[in-house]
Amino acid sequence: MGKLKRIWNVISGIFVIHFALISMIIPKDAFLLIALIIAVILMIKGFSYISYYLAMAQHMVGGKTILFSGIIMLDFGVFVGTIAERSAAIIGIYLTAGHAITGGINVVKAVRSRKEGYAWKADMFQGVVNILIALVSLIFMGSVDILVYVYCSGLIYNAATRIITAFRKTAVVYIQ
Repeated sequence: MGKLKRIWNVISGIFVIHFALISMIIPKDAFLLIALIIAVILMIKGFSYISYYLAMAQHMVGGKTILFSGIIMLDFGVFVGTIAERSAAIIGIYLTAGHAITGGINVVKAVRSRKEGYAWKADMFQGVVNILIALVSLIFMGSVDILVYVYCSGLIYNAATRIITAFRKTAVVYIQ
């Protein structure tokens, strides 16, 4: 990781922690804002995947996967944006599913890394924490305030992980 990327990770991590703490103070108003931010982020990622496919990935192996991922992200973003004001339960399900999927991917990655003899504990810890966040938000699905608190605690955790990762030393491989 380069120095600029490290600085960006620290700054974005601090910004996310501040946003999460402010959102925890005003959970009712923050829920709509969080839903709209998620919708915008999904739409931007969807557009970027589709544009990447059109520019380069259409000639690559697995390029259609990138196209379909972009279409799905764009669709989810538009869907979340249109129902943001109407249904807190559906937004809660999206947040829960996002944490559960991310946690599951991290756990599978950790198991594979452990079999291959690489570092696996950090990925396993992140996966377990994301799955626990998903379970807690599934249990308290009826309360918007608790959903905001759970989501913001997940944001704080992920931002802290990003900041810690920025300060971690990485090995530099020299090819001779």
